[in-house]
Amino acid sequence: MRNSLLTMILCTAVPAATLAVPAASAQPTVDKKKTAKEYVDAGLAAQNAGDYETALTFFGKAYELVPHPVLLFNMAQAHRLAGRATMAIDFYKKYVEAAPKTPQAKTAKEFITALEVQLASDAARKAEEARLAEEARKAEAARKTEEARLAEEARKAEEARKAEEARVAQAGNGAGPAGPVDGGGEGKKAGGGMRIAGLATAGVGVGAVGVGLFVFGAKASKLSDELSQPGAIYDPQKISDGEAANRTMIIATAAGGVLIGGGIVLYMMGRKKGASASERTTLTPTFSRDGVGLAFTGVLP
Repeated sequence: MRNSLLTMILCTAVPAATLAVPAASAQPTVDKKKTAKEYVDAGLAAQNAGDYETALTFFGKAYELVPHPVLLFNMAQAHRLAGRATMAIDFYKKYVEAAPKTPQAKTAKEFITALEVQLASDAARKAEEARLAEEARKAEAARKTEEARLAEEARKAEEARKAEEARVAQAGNGAGPAGPVDGGGEGKKAGGGMRIAGLATAGVGVGAVGVGLFVFGAKASKLSDELSQPGAIYDPQKISDGEAANRTMIIATAAGGVLIGGGIVLYMMGRKKGASASERTTLTPTFSRDGVGLAFTGVLP
């Protein structure tokens, strides 16, 4: 239809007045129309063969010779078929502007709408593809970061494992300090010292109690008995000496009791710290009318 229409337009006879013009003046007009028709035929043939660039070249040359609006429509068609939607829209709009009342103007408007929808869809698709590509890039970067972190943790764990193996091997070979090797021996030594100190302290306490009871207590008792005898002469000095002896007895006995208690505490602490299960030693203070002492059972240090 377009071919026949353009051919009809380009081949329409000129007015009689024009024909009256001398041959030398009328010849260029006839040649332009003829040449333009040849360009249009060549352009349509190239377009039908899928060679849209050649078609556009011929349509452009024809339009330079005869700038008819139908050539704008043809160029829009060639751009559309070549996939250049933006260029096609421009030429369709030029055609509608140049020939708004022609039957093909409606077709051009329909093509414009369809191509604009296509462009919007393409833009949205490209934006979505770009978004997905960016998300994929970020996910890949996060994956690589996580892999690097896990690799670093694995490396540190491996180094720690090797260090622990080396430490255990060193400890097994006795090559150097690799933690406490014989803490029991040191504990026994420290416990033995505390037990000895406890026994010594308790011994001093027993001595102090013995001195208080058997020396100063006996003295106070003797003086008291002398002053209590029938017919005894009142002697203030003896009374004073008896009171002093009694006070000293009380002080010595109390101090001895404290020392005995402290010695027992030291001894028990030493026993707990260094004694083995077979070393069951007990230290118990004993008191009687005849004196005070310590009772030992078990193995002494």
